[in-house]
Amino acid sequence: MMFTNSNGNGVHKVKQTDHHMDRLGARPVGRQSSSQGVEAFSVVPSQVTGMDFLRDPKLYKGMAFSLEERQTLGIHGLLPPRIKTQEEMAEHSMRNLRRFDDPLNKYMFMADLLERNEKLFYKVLSENTEELMPIVYTPTVGLACQKFGLAFKRPKGLFITIHDKGHVYEVLKNWPEQDVRCIVVTDGERILGLGDLGAQGMGIPVGKLALNTAIAGIPPSQTLPITLDVGTNRQELLDDVDYIGLRHQRVTGQEYDDFIDEFMQAVVRRYGQNTLIQFEDFGNHNAFRFLAKYRDKYCTFNDDIQGTASVAVAGILAALKATNTKLKDHTFLFQGAGEAALGIANLIAMAMEKRE
Repeated sequence: MMFTNSNGNGVHKVKQTDHHMDRLGARPVGRQSSSQGVEAFSVVPSQVTGMDFLRDPKLYKGMAFSLEERQTLGIHGLLPPRIKTQEEMAEHSMRNLRRFDDPLNKYMFMADLLERNEKLFYKVLSENTEELMPIVYTPTVGLACQKFGLAFKRPKGLFITIHDKGHVYEVLKNWPEQDVRCIVVTDGERILGLGDLGAQGMGIPVGKLALNTAIAGIPPSQTLPITLDVGTNRQELLDDVDYIGLRHQRVTGQEYDDFIDEFMQAVVRRYGQNTLIQFEDFGNHNAFRFLAKYRDKYCTFNDDIQGTASVAVAGILAALKATNTKLKDHTFLFQGAGEAALGIANLIAMAMEKRE
């Protein structure tokens, strides 16, 4: 392959590589001789093409491709001539986002950015976390889940249904990444304060893991959002022409429990015993028993019960230090008896037992 590059004096250098290119100048091809002795070319299937760099959000860099990269990849001329830095592109993205007043439109902008340019998405999110956290997660993600079927464009996670029972491991193998370390999974039964949203609860694992990458620095390739679709009991979703999940009532009882057991075993078989499995927004009646059932067998925790409680109790302990008081000096009142309230109450009781 031949390409030219210009130095500061306007002199063009020519570089020769060992690979021949097809007529698009993008896909490497290999020489081979036919039985008639005629030299032929075949595409090298294992090579990433220049067009892949424009289409794959994990590879795409927008206008940040250098001149040498554009020429080497065969995409010179397919992008505007200006070369921007990542900082310039991040500033441009924030200017675009701030044009919207509706939080849902901002959410859609960020979702589209993730689908186009993954590196830029995480750069923007990590550098503007305080402004964007309410957009990519609560409270806006709740509305996004309600509209998930209408706005669905490209898959961002793995959907495993009750009808995949007996083949969950094979479905997990379809996920393209091999080194998954952190899974956030929901069955969509209790999404935030919105109730049963079925398969449209996928917005929760996607949003949670986006924050894990932006704040904790976990590589996105090592995260996996999963929705376990066992149906929904919300009739308006079953009647909704745009609903993306299974159109029947929730499967419960032993069949449901066996499905969850198979899922847990399949994760360990596929990704290893140390893979974190974070339960998110399961119904109260399932969340507590799954935590008790799996906590000593798998690397797992329930964010609604344990994660929320740890943050709340950490705030209480900081307040005790600031006011020079003890837990026993205070009365704690909870409105409702959901997973978060019960988790906080249990952790406060544990803190009283250990500290006082």
